Amino acid sequence: MQTVVYLLFIRAIDLYEREELKYVLPVFIWGMTGAVVISLFFNTLFAVALGAVVNAEAAEALTAIFVAPVVEEGAKGLALLLAFAVASVVSLRRGGIEFSGVMDGIVYGSAVGFGFSIVEDISYYAQLGEETFVIRRIFGGFGHAAFTSLTGIGIGLIPWVRSPFLKVLLPVLGLAAAILMHSLFNFTGAFFGPVAYVLLLLVLLAYVLLIVIWLAIERRTIRGELRDEVAAGTISAGEYAILPTYFARTFYYLGLIFSGRLSEWRRVRKIHEAAVNLAFTKRLSREPHAAPQRRKVELLRGRIAELRGGRTLRFGS
Repeated sequence: MQTVVYLLFIRAIDLYEREELKYVLPVFIWGMTGAVVISLFFNTLFAVALGAVVNAEAAEALTAIFVAPVVEEGAKGLALLLAFAVASVVSLRRGGIEFSGVMDGIVYGSAVGFGFSIVEDISYYAQLGEETFVIRRIFGGFGHAAFTSLTGIGIGLIPWVRSPFLKVLLPVLGLAAAILMHSLFNFTGAFFGPVAYVLLLLVLLAYVLLIVIWLAIERRTIRGELRDEVAAGTISAGEYAILPTYFARTFYYLGLIFSGRLSEWRRVRKIHEAAVNLAFTKRLSREPHAAPQRRKVELLRGRIAELRGGRTLRFGS
């Protein structure tokens, strides 16, 4: 049940340009497997090494504050780098969805964080009992999602900068922020107990606020970038009216489904997904270093025309 809730949340927050599950699920699974194995190995190794020079309680606290955040966020961040590389290659080949921008960083970062948390929660249940497990289930998963989203945002901003230095610096800063927030939470938990969850609640409020703000920015981008696509015949005036509004699109799709026009529903959804992707790609293509994005704009326009049967629309149709 916990897994389903997490995956539904990931799907729900990405209103306008949902990442394909075939990219998100491997990241989620890595959080449950690879990231957990790497973290368990190195956290145990450092705890044993520290235990040789300080008492067990001090070794546990030092590991939690200084070692675990670095190891765990690094292990989770590795999956994000791989996802970014794969999505970028696929995007350049067929104009598909790319790991780019703040929302993509939040989605992929949350996916790996949730996956990691599921296994960690089970471990806490085995060690500390049901009460701690319930608290962890409420807060822990979203805490890991919020921390690792910072790494994801840093990686997602790579296509938006020209300088090779910034392309390296932004992911490093994102990872550093994730480690710092994770370390601060563990420090508060080690020395102030339940107060740590007050801190985590503030982090989660900031996480939700960032999602809401970025969704508003995406809506404005769709409205602004697709305006001239109506005159060009890429999309219709009716489509332009509903594309920036998630609920308007959803009600339109439901109307097609309930009227039995399932093949049209599938085709229209693909057209709309390509159009939204076109809006975000056009925004990025105006950067002076974004020649690949300009090529992708033409690929997406061609994809939309192909889905319509090879024709463009006259203005207002």
